[in-house]
Formats: sequence, structure tokens, C-alpha cells
Amino acid sequence: MRIFDTNRRTLSTISVCTLACLSLVFAGCDNSNATIEVVDASSTETVQATPVADEHSTEVVPAAPVGPDLVDGPRIVFDQAFHDFGVISDTLPVSFDFVFRNEGNEVLKMGTVRASCGCTAAAPSKDEYMPGEEGSIHVTFKPKGRTGHQAKSIRVETNDQTSRITNLRISSDVLSAVAIDPKVFRFEQVEAGNPKTIKGSIRIRGEGYEVTDVNVIGDYVSAKMLETKTIDVAGSAATSTEIEVTIHDNAPLGWMDSKLLVRTSNPDRPNIEAPIWAEVLGPIQIQPAKLPLGVVRDGVPFRRELRLVSRAGELFKLTDWKIDCDYEGLEMNLEVANEMPEEGVAILRLIVTGTGPAKIGKLEGKIVLSTSLDKDRDINVPFHCIVRAVK
Repeated sequence: MRIFDTNRRTLSTISVCTLACLSLVFAGCDNSNATIEVVDASSTETVQATPVADEHSTEVVPAAPVGPDLVDGPRIVFDQAFHDFGVISDTLPVSFDFVFRNEGNEVLKMGTVRASCGCTAAAPSKDEYMPGEEGSIHVTFKPKGRTGHQAKSIRVETNDQTSRITNLRISSDVLSAVAIDPKVFRFEQVEAGNPKTIKGSIRIRGEGYEVTDVNVIGDYVSAKMLETKTIDVAGSAATSTEIEVTIHDNAPLGWMDSKLLVRTSNPDRPNIEAPIWAEVLGPIQIQPAKLPLGVVRDGVPFRRELRLVSRAGELFKLTDWKIDCDYEGLEMNLEVANEMPEEGVAILRLIVTGTGPAKIGKLEGKIVLSTSLDKDRDINVPFHCIVRAVK
């Protein structure tokens, strides 16, 4: 009996081992997440086995992600959205690259990239970016003709659904190679027969540069140079030349439009200009002093109004008028809008009518008026407009 019992236990042990081996064989033929139960004679514990991919299987096993997880859809992320160029000269353009990455899991597509003004250009390095790919927006600012603090923006449109528009910003402080102060010589109102002078200065950056000449384009006004001295501008040497601009006592009545022309030895800015504006007043003031016609169309009638106002309340009459303009095809006329009593009026309304000429371009001229109060001088009323074709 003892020998029989021993053999029985031996057979039981062999059976368990055989079943375990067969289970491992079948598990190797199945790539699914299988659970293999290995039963020990002295334990009933179940062990979860890790699946192993068969090298002959056609199933695609996904690769483990590398780096940070990408978000759903295209996603544009800039390293920075603002750049300050600092203090720059107005002679050369400056550039900067706004770097970004596509942190989405779909292709990022660029749309319109537009700057806030014509002095700034912006363009992406290309039109499409794969997930995780880096790109840039190249921005160039042209400071010529500008001075002082400048702030511009760039609007970037993409297919990023979370933020379809990104606004980038740049700033700078522009120092002119040659600067005139004031930028416009505004005499405002000048009494007829009394000369008037405005002083200004011309600053040139760089050693050895100087003002070589000042002149005026226009009649009845002059300019001359005064003292020149060396100054410091933002840590660099510069010269400053004082000038004065004078309206003469024989200037005609009405609006004056002249121009100051400065010549320098600086090769970057050999010539620079500044407007000169003045309204020379006699007994009568014109409102407006300069008649803007705006945009007129070929063959289309236009109508504007002028007012002549006696400054002291004296009565007057319009004695003569003419249109001084040689623009081809221009037709203009002047009509008195209010009644003209024998003794005259203190305020006179004039209607300017005309028809747009066939010739397209910029039109300039003046209306010359004579009154009973301004016997010695005519009153000039300049006008200007842009002639365009009928849409």
C-alpha cells in the first residue's frame, strides 16, 4: 500500500508539470492579453503574465511617445510675442525672427501675415509645419523718415482653432541722422505788413558732418543759418545749427505754402525738407484759408463753399475774382450766395462749382479775390484735389 501511494503522488506531480508546459505553448501562439494560470501543488495563486509580440505577427505595435505629448489639432506657440530693437538710426532697416513651434498633432498652416503699416514687412519661413516642427516669422522695420518712439504690430493668422490670430509687437526709438526742429514751421496767422520770424535747429549725427546750405522754395519767405555747435546725442557726437525762417512784410494775403530745403555733408541724408505754413491776414479773413476739393471724378459736378469775414465788422464788396489754374479740362466758377446790398456786407458766402476734368491726376491752383477793403493786395485761396475716373 505504501509503494502504491508513492507512485500515485508522483503521477499527480508529473500531470501538473505537463499541463503547465502545454499552457505555455498555447500562450505563445496567442498575441492577446492572456492570463496563464500556473498551479503549484502547494499553492492556488494565479500569476498575470506580460504579453510578448510575435515577430511573425502583422499587428502594428504603437511606438512610445518621445518628448512632451502633443495636443490635438495644430497649435502655434511662440517663444516671445514682443521685441524691442532699442535705440536705432533712421538710415538702416532692422530685422528680427519670431520663433514658434507646432505643438499640435496635425499640420499647422499659415494664413495671412500682415503688418500694421507699410514701414514694416513680415513673412513666415514657409506655409506649413509638421507636428513638433519649428518655424519663424521674419520681421523687418524700415525707420527712414521716422523719429522718436515707434510701436508696430504684426497680425498672424493660422489654422490653430484655439487661437486663429496672434498679434506680435515690435518697438524702437529712432534717432534721425539729420533732424529739423520744428518739423513744420507753422507761422499760423501773420498780420499783413509785419514780418515774422521763427527760429529752429538742424541736428546732424556723426563727426565731421555739417549743414552746408539752407534755402526756401517759394516767394516772400527766406531762411538763414546762425550758430553751429557740437553736442552729444545718445552717446555719440553731433552738430546743431541754429536757423531762422522769416515771412516778409510784402507777403500776399491768404494762405502761404512754402518749403525749407536743407543741404548737409552727411551722405546718408544730403537733403532734407520741412514745410512752411502761414496765413497772412488783412481786413478780411477767408474760411477755410485753404480750400480742399478732395476727390473729384471725371465729368462729375462738385460744389464747395467759401466765407469772407470782415475781421473788424466793416462792410465790404467783392470787386473781382479769378481762377488761377492751368490744369487741362478744368471748369470752375464762383457765385455769390447771399444778397449784396449797395453798402456791402460783413460776411460774404461764395459757392465754388465745377466739373471734374477728363485728365486723371493731382490738381492744384488758387482762387484770387479782390475786395473793397483790400485795395492794395489780392487774397489768395489755394485749392487742391485728386482727379479720378468714374467707377
